[in-house]
Amino acid sequence: MNSSTQGNSNMHNTSAASSHKRSLVRLSGTRVLASAALAFCLAGLAPSRAAAADVVITSENKGAESLSLGFLDFKCTKGDANSLPYSPGTVIAWDLDFSGRFKIKTAPQFDSTSKGIFKGDGALAYVRGEYTLEGDNFTLSCELIDIDTQERILGKKYSGKKAELRQSAHKFSDELTYQLFGEKGIAQSRIVYVNKRGGNKEISVMDYDGSSVTEITKNKSINLMPCWVEGKSKLVYTSYAGGQPQFYLKDLESGKNAVYFTSKGMNTSPGWNKMDKEIVYASTMDGNTEIYRRTFPDGKAQRLTFFGSIETSPSWSPNGYEIVFISDRGGKPMVYVMDRDGSNMRALTHDGDYFGSPSWSPKGDRIAFTTMDEGNNMNIMTISPDGKDPAKLTTQAGSNENPSWSPDGRHLVFMSTRTGSPEIFMMNADGTNQKRISFSGGNYMPKWSDY
Repeated sequence: MNSSTQGNSNMHNTSAASSHKRSLVRLSGTRVLASAALAFCLAGLAPSRAAAADVVITSENKGAESLSLGFLDFKCTKGDANSLPYSPGTVIAWDLDFSGRFKIKTAPQFDSTSKGIFKGDGALAYVRGEYTLEGDNFTLSCELIDIDTQERILGKKYSGKKAELRQSAHKFSDELTYQLFGEKGIAQSRIVYVNKRGGNKEISVMDYDGSSVTEITKNKSINLMPCWVEGKSKLVYTSYAGGQPQFYLKDLESGKNAVYFTSKGMNTSPGWNKMDKEIVYASTMDGNTEIYRRTFPDGKAQRLTFFGSIETSPSWSPNGYEIVFISDRGGKPMVYVMDRDGSNMRALTHDGDYFGSPSWSPKGDRIAFTTMDEGNNMNIMTISPDGKDPAKLTTQAGSNENPSWSPDGRHLVFMSTRTGSPEIFMMNADGTNQKRISFSGGNYMPKWSDY
């Protein structure tokens, strides 16, 4: 939710959870027995009749891949539901299903039939909700209910301007994910990308599910390679708006958009290191295309590569210790890794004609990149940081490029021409569940925000 939404929307917590501490969720009080089944389901254990006073879901229970949930259609109890192009319940169901953490079974209402269907699918609880629309305002109530006892395990209420309703639905999805898995959800994350509009290349931002598109640039020029910095509050991108390609910095909260810093030559492909608040990028400031890094926002450029070949497309490891990039020093563009000071350089790929746009997973375990196959198609692969266990994620003809990881490392966003014009797609980290999320044509170079 952006700052204006946070400032105008009021949220009231009616959760049964008594406290949140980092990666754990504590369910206590009179609702402990209703919640115990869920906790033991996540832990993969049989529930005991002599339940303890508190049931704790900690990071030790992360082995549970998914949790079955029932889901009831959300009811509009006041106002015209048809005045919205979506239902908040549909938004939440999409979030939970796409996350891969939940198996959702839907029903119009809770009765003996739907109860049997939910339980037959392994669900121990279900989600229900209702909302009102009055003038320009909304209220939204969401609950997680124990199937057998009908006790409320989690309850949230939101209110605000109607334009903020979709973000409130995303917020509940994230809070439910955190409540049951002890990890942040990605439903409030956003995606920045390049859109070719009227012959120009402009920067746009959308919600992670493709909704709520906002145009960031309207300078009728060429704007490329956007990168999120400081979470999802700022963007750095290359623009020809002033003639010479330079980095621009867009503050999404204040609206300020200006040249970030100037240098000779062309600055491209910025990458953000949130651990040390610095960027890495490619530049021709010294003649050849080399890799540089600088502290954000006012540091000095430090050159990292000196081989004389083309070095480009850098991406930080999540701990800020290493950088993956593309170099043609061996004659063809290959994937390389080096330490943050430019030392200890080594190749991850050795065979093939072309590799590009590497992106290091927030989990640190995989690096995604683009490769050209035997049919001259561009497809996306991942590899471990030691160069082992390569995996091909896309097999479609044409171009599948520009992979970027979700903040939890469970998904990738990328560009594909499989439908003709370049569009934005998403998929699981193993290549399954590929979904198209843009439909206007001419969309590419996506980057997924932090939480």
